Amino acid sequence: MPNRKAKAAQSRSTPGRQRISRREIITKVLKVLPRKENKPLRLVDLCKLAGVSERTLRSIFLETFGIGPCRYLRLRRLHLLRAALAVATPSHATVAGIAARFGYSDCGRMATEYHALFGEYPSQTLSRGVNE
Repeated sequence: MPNRKAKAAQSRSTPGRQRISRREIITKVLKVLPRKENKPLRLVDLCKLAGVSERTLRSIFLETFGIGPCRYLRLRRLHLLRAALAVATPSHATVAGIAARFGYSDCGRMATEYHALFGEYPSQTLSRGVNE
């Protein structure tokens, strides 16, 4: 009966799943994000897309960006929300309406995270409008 090390060595040499680089994994994940902006992605979705485990994806994100994939996705979504608020017409749009487009259902929590990141509330960004 072969020991664990022998099995591990055998499985590495066995043809099967092709090994891809960390750069290719990040590229694959970043390519799909713009197509998924209207709904929040979960870590498991990214892992499935990249074909790697959660542990592997976390280590790649930490190595590449200095933060984990969940934090990266949250920050990215907040930046997209801010951009949408900045170009919206305050008389025709609401913070809740724009936030819903990005998958936010808890506007209170979103506003708290937004304020912590940008130093202003979403309503302040919206009220400034495009002209300022």
